[in-house]
Formats: sequence, C-alpha cells, structure tokens
Amino acid sequence: MTLAWSGLTITAGEPALMAEESASEDRGYTPERFLYGTQFYRPPSPARHLRRSMVKALAEEHKFNLIRIWPNWDYVNPEPDKWIFDEVEEVMSYADEFGMQVLCGLVVELMPWWLELRYPESRFVDARGRAMRLQGSSNNVTGGWPGLCMDWDPVREAAGNYITELIKVVRPHKSLFGYDCWNEPHIEPAWPRNIWYDPEEVLFCYCDKTIAKFREWLKEKYGSLDGLNEAWTRRYPSWEAVDAPRAMSTYADWVDWRRFVIERDTGEMKFRVETARSVDAVHVMESHGAVHPPVEPCAVSATNAWRLAEQLDAWGMSLFPRWQGIDIPMCAAKFEITRSNAAGKPFFLTELQAGHGNNGLIRSPEMRLRDVHTNNWLAVAMGAKGIIYWNYAAEATGYESTGFGLVSRGGEPTAMLREATKMNEIIQAHWDVIKDHHPKTELALLTDQDNALLTFAASGKEDASTLSFRGYYNAVWKMDLFVDFVEPQALKGSSYKVIIAPWHLIGKKTTLDYLRGFVESGGTLITETGFGRYDERMYYNFVVPPFGLDQVFGYREHEALGLDTRPRPKEVPESDLVYFDPEIEFTAPVQTRVTGHTYLNPLEVTSAETIATHKGMKVAARKQVGKGWIYYFGTNLGASITAGGTGGVELLRAIIGRSLQPAVAGGPVRPRLIEGEKRSLLAVFNDHVTDETATLKLPARYTKATDLFTGANVAVSGGALKLTVPYQDAKVLRLE
Repeated sequence: MTLAWSGLTITAGEPALMAEESASEDRGYTPERFLYGTQFYRPPSPARHLRRSMVKALAEEHKFNLIRIWPNWDYVNPEPDKWIFDEVEEVMSYADEFGMQVLCGLVVELMPWWLELRYPESRFVDARGRAMRLQGSSNNVTGGWPGLCMDWDPVREAAGNYITELIKVVRPHKSLFGYDCWNEPHIEPAWPRNIWYDPEEVLFCYCDKTIAKFREWLKEKYGSLDGLNEAWTRRYPSWEAVDAPRAMSTYADWVDWRRFVIERDTGEMKFRVETARSVDAVHVMESHGAVHPPVEPCAVSATNAWRLAEQLDAWGMSLFPRWQGIDIPMCAAKFEITRSNAAGKPFFLTELQAGHGNNGLIRSPEMRLRDVHTNNWLAVAMGAKGIIYWNYAAEATGYESTGFGLVSRGGEPTAMLREATKMNEIIQAHWDVIKDHHPKTELALLTDQDNALLTFAASGKEDASTLSFRGYYNAVWKMDLFVDFVEPQALKGSSYKVIIAPWHLIGKKTTLDYLRGFVESGGTLITETGFGRYDERMYYNFVVPPFGLDQVFGYREHEALGLDTRPRPKEVPESDLVYFDPEIEFTAPVQTRVTGHTYLNPLEVTSAETIATHKGMKVAARKQVGKGWIYYFGTNLGASITAGGTGGVELLRAIIGRSLQPAVAGGPVRPRLIEGEKRSLLAVFNDHVTDETATLKLPARYTKATDLFTGANVAVSGGALKLTVPYQDAKVLRLE
C-alpha cells in the first residue's frame, strides 16, 4: 500500500527495507500547507495543568497547526531499562484531540546519568584534556548536558535505543508530523558557557576514541605515515605519536582536524536519521541550524549545513533577532543561507524568538509587533514553508526563565501572539502564491569551508572571512537581489551571471579552472585580496593568482600590507600612515572612495586596467576576459562594507548593475517580489531607524495593489505605487 503524510508519499513495506530505500533516495517531501506553530513542551514547561487548554487555544483560537516537543532523553530514561513517557503521551493525545501536528525532537544530546556512571571514559574531553561531566545547562534544566561522546560504541548503541523507544511511543499518534533529528547541530559543549573561556575550552572532542578515529581518517586520506608526514611537514615515528592539534600553530593539521570533526558530525546526523527511519520510514526528518556560515563561524561548531541537509527531508534555522542583536540584513542573510543549504528541499524558520530573551538576570529587548511582521515575511519572501516560535509559554526555571513566551506567565495571549495569529491568517490565505515560491537567483556568493578553517588556523577566529561575507551580502541586499550561497562543487551546470568570491585564500585548481571558464563564457567574477594565496596544502603560492591566472586576469599580487586594527596613535610617521585606514580611490566603474580593511595589496598590473590606487600604489584592477569580466580588489572589501563603508556598496552596485536588475527596486526600502500565477505578493522591508517613503515601479502586468495588513487599496499610477514603511518594519501588498 502507499502512505501519504503532508505531501510525503512512500510505498509501505517492511520497516527496515523502507528505511534503507529512503536513506538512499530523494523522498520528495512537499508541504501541503504552510506550517505555523510553536515550541510547546520541554519539561517542566508549560505547567502540566495548563497543557490541554493551551493546545486547545492554539488550535481553535489562533489556528496554529503545529507544536514542537522535547522529550529529553535524560528525563524519559532515568534507569537503564526504565522509560517514562507519560508526559509525551499526554501532549501527543492533546494534539490528536485538537487536530494539531507535532514535530518531535530526538534529544540525543541530553544523556542520562546512568550512562555516564557506566561509561565515564566516554565524557567529552576539551583540548586541555579536561573531561566534561553531565550537568544542567542554561537551556536544559533537566540536566544531562553536554551528553557523552558518540564515538564510543556503548553510547551510540544507547542513543539508538532511545530513538527507537521514543518513536515507538509517538509514531502511532495521528498528530505526528515528523522528527527534529538534532536541535541546532554542533558538538554540544563547543558553545561557551562562561565569559572567561579560552579557545582550548571550546574545541572538542579529544577523548581516546575520537583521537583514534582521527588517526584512522588520516590513514585513509594520506595512505601512509610518510604521506601524512609530508602533508603536515612532520617526522612522526609512528601513528601512536599523531595527535589532534591543541594550540594554534600550523595550518594543515588544524584544517584536517576540523574537516574530520565536520565529517564526524555529518555522520552523527546520518546515524540519527537512519536509526529513526529504521522504525518510521513515513514521517518527515528535519533539523535546523543556529549558526550560519559563511556569515558566522564554522570551525568551533564543526558542522557543514549542506552535508547535514543532504541526510534530511527538510532543513531549518533558528533566529533570535532581539536577544542576539541581529539586524534585518543579517536576518535576511541567514534565510538565504538556509535556503541555499536546503538545496531545493523545503526549509523552515524552526525557531523564531517570542517575547524577550533571557539569560539569568540579563534580559534582551522585547520582540515588537514590527519584528513579527519583518521576520514572518522575510521567511516567506526567501522561500520558507513554515514558521515555529520559541516558544509558547515562558520557561519556568533556570537561566532562560521568564523568557520567550507567546503568552503571559498566567497563559493569557500577548499582543505578539495576537499579531502572529493575524500573520498566520494572511499567510494561509495566500498559500496558492507561497507554496510554489522559490526565489530565482542569478547571483552567487562562493563559499568553501576550507578558507574559513584556514582563517581559524591562522588566527583562532574567522572574522576576516565572516566580515567579508557579511559586507558583500549587505551590499547585494541593498540592490534588492536574491542571492545563493554556493559551494564550488555546486557551480557546475549553474546559470549565474555574477559570482562573488569573498576571502578566497585557497586556490584549488578545479575551482579556479571553473571560474576562469565562467568569466570567459560571459560571467562577472568579483574577487579580493589573497585570492588563491595558498595552495591546497596551505603553502603559499609563489605567484598570486596561481595556475597562470595572473596572465589571464592581467594582474599579480605583491606582498600584502597588514592593516593595523588598533586605534590610530596621535603621532604616526609618514612611512606608517599606510597601515591605518588607508583611503583607496576608485576611478572605475564609478568614482568613489573605500577604506582599506585587513590588508592593502599592491599590484603589478600587466594586461588589466588599474581602477584604484592609494597614493599612487595600484590596488585594484579589472579586465575583460573572453565575454566576461574579472574584478579584483586589493583589500578586504566585504569587511570594509561591514565596518560601515558606503563606497564599496556604490562600487558593487555599479559592477553588478551592468548584468542584473531586481524585479522591483526599492530606493530607501527593500522590496522582494513573491510571484504567483494569478496574483503575487510584494513584501517591503525597512531596515532603517526612521520611517521611509518610496515610489516603487512595478512590472507592467500589475495594476492593483492591496495592503494585506489593513485591507486598504494602494493606488497604482503609471505602473508605480507610493508606499511608506515604518522603521524596522514590513508591509505586504497583494498585486493583481
């Protein structure tokens, strides 16, 4: 027979066979409606006597269609053969009763104390050699954090048993939607829990099993000890002498160590998903990330979201804008990264902040109604197919207590909940437009995790990389263009017109060969300082850019000048002024000034055209190569934009505008068009701190506009409309 659930159709058979097939094939999950829900249950919240009435209110008054639950492993399995699922059954039965769907967490990372007592050697170990005992954490008051290392077979076996026992309980319920297979994937103790931490305290795991597996990974990669010695510039006498790096020093070992841990974590996701599918091959497998490389670091958290999403039916993200002080362009970047990670699969906003964030006695600003508008419609505009709030009732105790509630402490609806209810109603009423919306992109930001890992190896942080990506994204956001973040292997067969390669230090031949062909075929390539500075062994190249590209692109880097990030002294000798905020003067494609950041790279320009100088020093060039153009900037232009420079935005607008134009240009506001067959939506965002009015030119086919928040008609005259958007808010128009 066949089974269908929320658009997921699979032929039923023996469970093990079904899981084997589903793990190797694209299951083709397609949402049948926009998921709109909230995190609901994590012990001890909400109070048990309120749970039924709260689920009833969510379903009947607010028309939410999904709740998310956390059956913590440590809480449901206090002894080896003892399982307590009464609260899980209770909440699932309420969802059954009121027609809600349930996204059930597989909370493997909170492990029971009996397992630690039985296998103390399996504790996570940091780079200083200190083991992490199980304890409570700021967001998990039942304890069991940070779990134990899954490289130990007994721990992995016990985790598989937990997943199996939990699914046996929740699978029979008609309310079950699917599984959140890993909440915000990362090595759990890697996120600092104190303000005095040093880098060695957040690097994991250095236990005996993980180090042994790292050695096996190296044996497979290099084939022999001699191969490893050559790659790392070592003379190890035996494999037993090989250790993972523990302090910042050399490059190849660090990059390999983090590559290994990233692959290890992908393997853990695969284990969770395959274990779940062995007992339930029908329901949706989802997970969601909390950090979003390349605009945020990847080395410490040690995950690659593209590889994680490949294991799943859907991918998602967390977003706490007021708690973490995330501005609107950065929120937008996170959405576009998540869509890119999903690679065509559905993606959700799996956690959206509700109420104020709370960390002990420290409270963030409250989420405002304008934040509900902005983040709901950023999600929709960027292609998301679901929004889930964190969370319904405020946390009861611990560091996060009093925080994140859609309802008051007594359970009464807040203004935010009422506004979320209104947004849900509008979104569901326009599902015909939203369901098939997948932003069309002709612009890519190229990211290769090895560049970020090398940056981490060189400095213990990734700022030069993350700030560069943030700046380029911010510039393109202001151009009202959708963007894909792409890995090199995804470029083949793509149809991008413009590729930006921020902070691309490692010149991999296959990548550079593709980029050369891309330019020759008519594309525009934008690069910056250090493009191809190192080879794949992390040795510097004698000629930059390498592989003959200096001849093709018509420029060659001289040694870069490192810019001083300290406050400029009162007195600086003339010879050293270049190191402090050098002003770069561009003459083409637009006259503008850019403040240097990170490096200032003098150039030898051969067949290219010099387009910028600093006090006579050539520092930027462009050249037509075949049918396309290469632009090189001899500074970290992205980081310069992030630091507040506007010249870089003008420069990129002039370059990219030659090839790409948005469907609707916004001037002071940021419109994004969501096109449907019969009607469309125009979401317009204002990322300024003042109200902004703009005249928006619409595609010719639209002659009628309606404000979806107020129901009022908006006059369309001469193919344009005039719109005022309040500060840090959004407006949404239906276009017909």
